[in-house]
Amino acid sequence: MLGFLGQHEYQIDAKGRVSLPSAFRHAMSSSQMVLVQSKDTHLDLYPADSWKDIRKNLRGHMKANRPWVRQLLSRASPIEPDKHGRIRIPPQVRERVGLEDSVLFVGLLDRIELWPPARFEEHLREEGEYDDDFADQIFG
Repeated sequence: MLGFLGQHEYQIDAKGRVSLPSAFRHAMSSSQMVLVQSKDTHLDLYPADSWKDIRKNLRGHMKANRPWVRQLLSRASPIEPDKHGRIRIPPQVRERVGLEDSVLFVGLLDRIELWPPARFEEHLREEGEYDDDFADQIFG
C-alpha cells in the first residue's frame, strides 16, 4: 500500500455525510475506520489496521493519562462508508472543529486528516516554508 496521499475537497450534505475520496477508499484493506479528534484543528480518520497501533499506544499511556484517553475515546466514532462511499460525521464532532459546508481530506500516509478547508490553508501558512535540510534527510 502506498498510503494515503494528496488532498481532496468534498461537500457535506444536509445529513452530515460526505463522500470518502475514491483514492482513499481503494487504499484501505478494510472499510472499518475510527474517527477521532486528537487536536483542536482537525479530525483524524484511521483505517482499522492503523487504529490497532493507536490502541496499543493508548493502552500504554492509560495509567498516566487516563483523563485525556477517556475524553479522546468518549468522542471517537466507529465509521464505515455506506454503499455509495459516504461517511457520516456526527454533528457534535463537526461543530468542535468547525466543519460546515465542506471538508478537506488530507492523506497522511497511515491516516486521513479532515480539515475545514480555510483552516488548513491558514495552518500551512503558519507552519512556514518547506525545510530543505529535512527534505534532504528524507529523500537524499
